[in-house]
Amino acid sequence: MTLFNNVVSAYYTTKSRAADFIRKQDGVTALEYAIVAAGVASVVLMIFKSDGSFGTALNNVFGNISNKITNLVASGSGSASS
Repeated sequence: MTLFNNVVSAYYTTKSRAADFIRKQDGVTALEYAIVAAGVASVVLMIFKSDGSFGTALNNVFGNISNKITNLVASGSGSASS
């Protein structure tokens, strides 16, 4: 009879813990945030990769700004021409 009681006790304990696990939403929320973060990270990497057109345009803009600042400092003038 002791074996039967142990089996029944184990069954109800497992059933209760499984029900608690299903009811709790903390892990599900964390998993959803992780999936969203992975999606956002992949989109950002695709946009800002070095050989993409956006990356090229960004490099051109900063290169132009750098050239204008360099020319301004080299000329010693207080105004920059466009």
